[in-house]
Amino acid sequence: MIILGISDSHEAHACLLVDGKLVSAVAEERFTRLKADQGYPKISIEYVLNNSKINIEDIDIFVFAGQKCGLFHSILKPSALFTVDDWLYQNEKYWKPTLIEKQSLSPLDDFNILKNRISNIEENPYYVLAEQVRSQPEVNPYDLMNKIRIKTLVNHLGIEENKISFIRHEECHQYYGYFSQNNFKSNALVFTLEGGGDDSSATVSIGENEIISEKYKTNESMIGRLYRYITLLLGMKPNQHEYKVMGLAPYGTFYHGEKSLNHFRKFDKVENGQLINQKIFSDVYYSSKKMLEGQRFDGIAWGLQTYLEETLEKWVVENISKYRINDVIVSGGVAQNIKAMQVLIKNNNVKSVWAGPISGDGSLAIGAAWSIHKKMSTSSIEGLKTIYLGSEMSKNDIDIELKKISGKYHIIENYTNRDVANWLSEGYIIARCEGRMEFGQRALGNRSILADPRKHDTVERINKKIKYRDFWMPFTPTICFEDCNKYLVNKKNIDSPFMTMAYDLQEGLAKKLPAVIHPADKTCRPQMLKKTDNEEYYNIIKEFEKISGHPVLLNTSFNLHGDAIVEKPIQAIETFNKSDLDILLIGGKAIFRNLEYEKK
Repeated sequence: MIILGISDSHEAHACLLVDGKLVSAVAEERFTRLKADQGYPKISIEYVLNNSKINIEDIDIFVFAGQKCGLFHSILKPSALFTVDDWLYQNEKYWKPTLIEKQSLSPLDDFNILKNRISNIEENPYYVLAEQVRSQPEVNPYDLMNKIRIKTLVNHLGIEENKISFIRHEECHQYYGYFSQNNFKSNALVFTLEGGGDDSSATVSIGENEIISEKYKTNESMIGRLYRYITLLLGMKPNQHEYKVMGLAPYGTFYHGEKSLNHFRKFDKVENGQLINQKIFSDVYYSSKKMLEGQRFDGIAWGLQTYLEETLEKWVVENISKYRINDVIVSGGVAQNIKAMQVLIKNNNVKSVWAGPISGDGSLAIGAAWSIHKKMSTSSIEGLKTIYLGSEMSKNDIDIELKKISGKYHIIENYTNRDVANWLSEGYIIARCEGRMEFGQRALGNRSILADPRKHDTVERINKKIKYRDFWMPFTPTICFEDCNKYLVNKKNIDSPFMTMAYDLQEGLAKKLPAVIHPADKTCRPQMLKKTDNEEYYNIIKEFEKISGHPVLLNTSFNLHGDAIVEKPIQAIETFNKSDLDILLIGGKAIFRNLEYEKK
């Protein structure tokens, strides 16, 4: 059975599942260069089909993630296109009148208020929704939207409508979390927690022998929404920069964050394994703005993160007690909070924790494909055996771009892994573009910037001259899998191959590897790399170990701040030109910024 999975939520993407095996998956942002792109992922669909050499007529099922599309958000693309000012404008013109002043405004009003702030909005294939909602107010707008989604896909690929299905948003998260497990637990508790789905913002399910049974749901939990709008309150972009608030939190303290924490505790509380909205406030943004005025930014971040951790932990533990299952899976946007995952790891009631890579809406299509496969086929689901599911740069395209820079940079051919390790140990900062691109938010060696983790000044250099990141944000390590216990406090041997968990370092190592720890709490977010996952990258690290004594490298994504990770050779060269990177590895060649460099 061949299934094409489609997600038109934020971080839109497509995937292809062949007889239960995931053969291709890619996000639309990599092609449009619009980070967190949203809406119909036309280019991604074409890529997974062409890359897999699958004929359209051979596909059995085309499945959309979500029975309720984001309506006008799929046209406005707020996660991708809104500036902070746009988010503030929406709050002032739509959410404040709706939630606080109790005016009767509709999603169409929200769209009309904001549409003029978006360029070329009429080119969106879903744009016709506005006229249809306006002319057919008696019809459910989600029904109208689903007909538009079907028509868009039919017109694009020329398929029959009866091959198209929809899977509930929350079910996509549940199936993705369960079947993406690295060390598969047949019986597990599956939690989803996010800003909102088709009909809920939090669920609890039991995964048992590959069957998922939902036991609880609520659409009143505010945790995901709270994190979104506190991100805005701190002057950052919702649905993109929540990780920055998480990274800021360890710099705060109880002294500066107590008032913030007490405010956040007035939203959700846990009772009998349920998340209960205490309904004290009519909204998140304005109530928090009023209550937190004058509070320090790091104290606010600390209070929010502390509230999330204590609430999530209590919710999980009470359900462990209720269902007597202590292998835990977390999916949905909040699962991307690595510090909260560390709290669960440390809890004595929890045996294991799993959060898949890009557990938010950026993985919905995979969950949808796995869900429909389970319903329609008797063959097994292989799961997430590799994250390297994207495009690979062609030799011809690389050669074309390298000719353009001939004479500008020094180019070495036929370099070795030993050469790379030497360059890293000498302090060079290296971008690596080799093999298939990773799927998800994390670069895991193939579209990565690499550096020596022992050199603290590397962090400042990468931040100021390459990544332009916020000064408080840490970088992360790749550690060879068999060496992880020498570096990480991980008594339960919980695997994290995709940088989805935070861990404490073994005593004394923070001083030895200062470039890959969080400066405030001394934790790290590792990629635990097995040789079978990415042999070439693994071998570079092992060569570096021979020089440094550490099978560890600093690894961050190859992109400038605010850009999507590079996908084509031209983007790799442009990013190299615009940054202060020393070396670019691409197509088996090493491009040096310094023309005077001579191979040693």
